[in-house]
Amino acid sequence: MSELDLTSPVPLIHVSGGPEERGISYGKQAGDRIAIALDIYREAFGRVGINWAQAMKIAGRFLPAVEKFDADMLAEIKGIAKGSNQPVEAIIAINARTEIIFWRDNELDEKSETDMQEECTSALALPSATANGHVIHGQNWDWNPKCAACAVVLRIENDNGPDILTFVEAGQLARHGMNGSGLALTVNGLQCDKDCGNIGTPNPLIRRRMLLSNSFAGGLDAVLNGDISFSHSLTLSHPAGVGSILEATPGETFWLQPENGLLVHANHFKCPVARSKILDIGLRRCPESLYRDQRVLDHMMANHGKITIDTFKEAFTDTFGTPDAVLRTPKARPGGNLSGTVASIIMDTMDRKMWVAPSPYLQVNYTEYSLDY
Repeated sequence: MSELDLTSPVPLIHVSGGPEERGISYGKQAGDRIAIALDIYREAFGRVGINWAQAMKIAGRFLPAVEKFDADMLAEIKGIAKGSNQPVEAIIAINARTEIIFWRDNELDEKSETDMQEECTSALALPSATANGHVIHGQNWDWNPKCAACAVVLRIENDNGPDILTFVEAGQLARHGMNGSGLALTVNGLQCDKDCGNIGTPNPLIRRRMLLSNSFAGGLDAVLNGDISFSHSLTLSHPAGVGSILEATPGETFWLQPENGLLVHANHFKCPVARSKILDIGLRRCPESLYRDQRVLDHMMANHGKITIDTFKEAFTDTFGTPDAVLRTPKARPGGNLSGTVASIIMDTMDRKMWVAPSPYLQVNYTEYSLDY
């Protein structure tokens, strides 16, 4: 793979129309970045003993589950494949890349353990905690640093739900973002003993359904009644001053409610019920999750009642414990996989604005995006 541009502003892609039309437009506009994403995951899958043919076979197993979950989403995925001149299974693989990386199957010859981990730190400040009475919601997304070169901001003009602004890896249906009904979402990686080898709904599709909701209850329902294929933590907010964190696993979902108008989450299970029922494998992989979570919470509490966008920027550039910090400098894990802060994302859901800084360990340069057009 040639040298990648990791610091240029993330491109904005606007799509509209029906599912297939949106998908084709998305695929055409983001085709070069989809190709980069596929190169990244060919390498990532190979590092854990899954060759590309095996990855495509696993992705194919998810096709019926995707169709059962939402035929329109499958139509959009097929449109993305058509627009980018890629196999449908390749677009499924980008959306199910976590499930594939951690796959365990008797048909695979190699069953090497992986030390890859989606290491993120998210924060939500509700109106009672902010200076302007707005909801501010953001996250540092830590993963393969190369993914800064395949990221896009996708603005979806919807014909079957609210408009959406979402930061994604090119080819994915959703990741972090907000919608025209005021809902906002950030996501953190988790791992427990119930994960690996589950055919369910790939996580980006669960997130897309959340962002398709017109109500906070609908966003919660997408997770609570979803067929979760791999554990993750989802922080959901609404401009009315409502927020929740759902710690979703393939068997059960746990939740956390705001304290002092704040919610902060890193990469370990925090709900006491969850901690009594499952084995937190992710925390063993990234023990610094404990202090990343606390460092951001302490910063928010120190500025309680006067939190601004700049407060989030300061929290997300914290370097305590570097390279294992809130602002993660790329670090090789056993097996050779790198983990670093791919992007910092901050949203003001009342102003309908999003700011994204790619590769902030290299330079902190936020670009503004708007849900409005």
